[in-house]
Amino acid sequence: MKTEHKILIGLVLVTGIFIVGLSLFGEKGELKEVDRLSKPLLGTKVEEMKSPHIKIGDSYEKYNSNPPTSGPHTGDDVAGPGIKDKSVADEIVVHSLEHGAVVLWYKTDLKQEDIDRLRKVFVESSGKKIMMPRENMDTPIALTSWSYILKLQAVDEEKIKEFIEINNDRAPEKAPI
Repeated sequence: MKTEHKILIGLVLVTGIFIVGLSLFGEKGELKEVDRLSKPLLGTKVEEMKSPHIKIGDSYEKYNSNPPTSGPHTGDDVAGPGIKDKSVADEIVVHSLEHGAVVLWYKTDLKQEDIDRLRKVFVESSGKKIMMPRENMDTPIALTSWSYILKLQAVDEEKIKEFIEINNDRAPEKAPI
């Protein structure tokens, strides 16, 4: 057999193995997503509020949870993913929730060591997510997604990661957060 034929057969075999590997990897990703979506949403269900688009400064019905899980929100602005050092207006964050974000909130006076633990689990979790401080919460830590809330008295890495990964991107609109 000529060297060219051996190289051609080798390339065909490598390409075939690569294609089969990609298809198996893709199926595993799809199966993982199907498994995630088959799980019930975590946290306490909060009655979904009407969600008109408003401008910041407009008057509107008070949110039915603290932090909010649905309700009036801006039509254009979203909070954007990631860790925020300052609070973002509720009207903007609720728009991100409508787009599938999970928000990890913590009281502004939380100990730095606990904030560091929250950052670590936040970074290690996958999905659409935002982390930020919040004043005037009745609990040290809260997680919200569209119409769901989980309040925590202490950092619980496992519950936080599970809430983020299961509840994210399960809201009325599929759009950037």
